[in-house]
Amino acid sequence: MRLTILPLLVALLMSACASLPQPADPPTDTLARAALLEREGAHRAAALEYLDAATQLRGADQARAQLNAVHLLLHPPADAERQAQAIEILEQVESAHLDTVGRARQAELQARISLIQDDPQQALAQLPVSLDRLPIGLVARILETRANALAALARWDEALDTRIRQSALWHGEDRAQQASHEALWAMMAQIPPDQLAPLIAGASRFEARGWLSLAALAQDTPPRPAALETALDGWQRQFDGHPASPRFPDRLRERWAAREQPPEHVAVLLPLSGRFATAAQAILEGIIAAYYDTPADRRPELRIHDTGEQAESAWTYYQQAVTEGARTIIGPLDRDAVNLFARHGPLPVPVLALNRADGHSGFPQGLYQFGLHPEDEARQAAERAILEERQRAVILMPRTELGERLQRAFHDRFEALGGQVVSTQFFDPEAADYGATIMAALNIRPRGGREGTSPPRGDVDLIFLSGNPRQARLLWPQLRFHRAGQIPVLATSHVYGGWPDPRQNQDLDGLIFADIPWLLPQANPRPELRAHLDTQLSGNTRRLPRLMALGFDAFQVLPLLEWLADHPGERHQGLTGGLRMDANGQISRDLNWGQFVGGQAQQVRQAQLPVTEDAQP
Repeated sequence: MRLTILPLLVALLMSACASLPQPADPPTDTLARAALLEREGAHRAAALEYLDAATQLRGADQARAQLNAVHLLLHPPADAERQAQAIEILEQVESAHLDTVGRARQAELQARISLIQDDPQQALAQLPVSLDRLPIGLVARILETRANALAALARWDEALDTRIRQSALWHGEDRAQQASHEALWAMMAQIPPDQLAPLIAGASRFEARGWLSLAALAQDTPPRPAALETALDGWQRQFDGHPASPRFPDRLRERWAAREQPPEHVAVLLPLSGRFATAAQAILEGIIAAYYDTPADRRPELRIHDTGEQAESAWTYYQQAVTEGARTIIGPLDRDAVNLFARHGPLPVPVLALNRADGHSGFPQGLYQFGLHPEDEARQAAERAILEERQRAVILMPRTELGERLQRAFHDRFEALGGQVVSTQFFDPEAADYGATIMAALNIRPRGGREGTSPPRGDVDLIFLSGNPRQARLLWPQLRFHRAGQIPVLATSHVYGGWPDPRQNQDLDGLIFADIPWLLPQANPRPELRAHLDTQLSGNTRRLPRLMALGFDAFQVLPLLEWLADHPGERHQGLTGGLRMDANGQISRDLNWGQFVGGQAQQVRQAQLPVTEDAQP
């Protein structure tokens, strides 16, 4: 039946061709407007013009216009709406109409979207392998996306080699090569300090060793101009002719110079009375310690205001401080007060808040945010786990609001990097026996007779846990008792009280945890200051050393706020970690890793996570 009808349908369609409207002329005007807007940097407007042209084009011309639109919609900063629009358009591109270059463009855009969606493994898989016969601009974008994906996976040596390869494409193109070097240097600042030395040792190429050595110099040099000049002189002798010179050594000099010019008048807004008083006092003692650590001729006028428990009081004191001539404000501390500041328009005097406002963007100009955010620790634990090639994790957390926050942060980051969380268990924070929780997490089953219990599940290669020191001292031995000692464990800083207690902490021997460098003797950038302050601080503040360090860093970073904002990715080494600022004015910390050895917290430098022997039941 179909065979007899088909010729008739063909004939009818052919006869109808004469009456069908002819395709419109190519929308050259629209494409010309789009290209002009793109050259002017109006990326969204140009994308809309390309989309308009795509509706009037067909085949390969339409696909090219759609790819142009997606590329421009993903141009930073791409908000969620633009990202969603880019994904929708990319799905409409018909690959059959694309040539080799078009398919490579499509693959690079798909990889870029995967990176935005925190899936660097998928991004690497999507990128084209062969770059032969592709335009230099497209090759550069592919290499940039590959480098970003490798960096997201903490594969720093491969990421650096890829960046260097991309920079070499632009030989003779000064502006493009400069932009490539900027991206490379921003990546250098992301490398954890304890990984730089092994990377330098393993780097065989002159250019790679030079970048890594300069990054190590930037992180390790004491904050004194004379020390910096000595270190830079040595670097420049060793790496004469390196492409980082003179731009990036000069930038380090700028950062040290900024430290020499603190604001003239600083106001501090802290809740020194009320439920946050103990924490606020520890932060204040850190601020005062930093004040006296500053040479006398450069100390600013310092005024302290007790904001109490009301968020509105912090805003009132802010206005008073502005009237009194303050040039920079430290505080407030309470999240409600920070949210109140975040709802206001541009702040006439910059504020370094000691907490984070709700949300991730849309903050007023002049609001900077800094604090000891526990989610930073969970995310960095996930990154370290992936770096150590751990793929399947179990999470053990106290059943508290903090435990739930840490669980979410680790889970999301670990799975975004390609790992899998196979079990999550929350334990009663008041309990003393966590055996049932551990058995459930590791799928350990009781057996009859003398056999006791089954061994832990064999598909787990990491345990991530948190808890206060009491809980950790119970959890860690019980994990070994249940024969889980061969599974590497990472913990948050909450397991360590922050002061030496070898007798109590010997039960934690072998446990690895994230913490601030101030509390790890081998990582502490100011050991002489620690020895001095231990005799000067109040008893309460000695019991809250992380908050004291937060106050110290808050004062020390004040001269660098604008500099860090203007140089995203650059890092300032503080007592609380390597401090960097994102485009929203939020300061994050790169932490160190400690391990209990003989009951003492020591810095961990080795590459592999150690395991401990199982306890014998």
